[in-house]
Amino acid sequence: MTTIADAPPPVPEDRRPSTVPEDHRPSSAPVGPPAVAPAAGAGRAGRLRERARRATRPLQRVAWAAVLVGAAATAFAPWGSTTWYDGWIGAAAAAAFAALAAPARLLLRRGPRPGAALLALFNGTLLALMLCVFAGCFAFALSDWSHERDRDHAATLRVTATVTGCRSTGDSSTECTYHWSVGEHEYSTSEGADHRWPDGHRVSVRIDPAHPQRAAVVSGVYWALWIAIAVGGLGTPCVLCVWWLLEAPTDD
Repeated sequence: MTTIADAPPPVPEDRRPSTVPEDHRPSSAPVGPPAVAPAAGAGRAGRLRERARRATRPLQRVAWAAVLVGAAATAFAPWGSTTWYDGWIGAAAAAAFAALAAPARLLLRRGPRPGAALLALFNGTLLALMLCVFAGCFAFALSDWSHERDRDHAATLRVTATVTGCRSTGDSSTECTYHWSVGEHEYSTSEGADHRWPDGHRVSVRIDPAHPQRAAVVSGVYWALWIAIAVGGLGTPCVLCVWWLLEAPTDD
């Protein structure tokens, strides 16, 4: 038998368990604006930028190869031919593209760094100029040596020429004008000389009998061209190695 004193005290209403189903209880999460999903266009633009950034490295290496191809075309093409000029133009354009690839890669990254891009542009331009100097030195010297060799082989007729107008050039060498006659025709050319001859001095030169109007062969010594070929041939791979190390894929 339970007495009034044994009955439990009543539970206050604020502590009584709720009878509302859990599905209908209000959420305790803070109320705010709904989350906005990133726009599809922004994601697509980011993916295109990343693809373009990654494509700059292989394109840059293709440009390096194009510089070498242009130099080789100039070196082995006939002197003054269309291929000879096209090789110079193609090598210069490829070198300019290679110099712009590194700063473009940095600017295409998320959060572009203008300072780093300017430094990369300076380094790329400097290396591109050095590559053009060495590769151009090799190509020009080799092409000139081939041209002079062919002219030397064709110059089988020895004639006497009169020297006039000797002058010193900027590279401490001497250039003179040689005049000679074949039959009833007079010809002249300006070539290098070992000495600064006085006007009227007579020397023996060789000319091409089939083309007497072409420049005469005075000395036929080409050791300076061989030095230029060696300098260009050794300097070109050195510049490419430095470029490869500076453009190492550290951000891919």
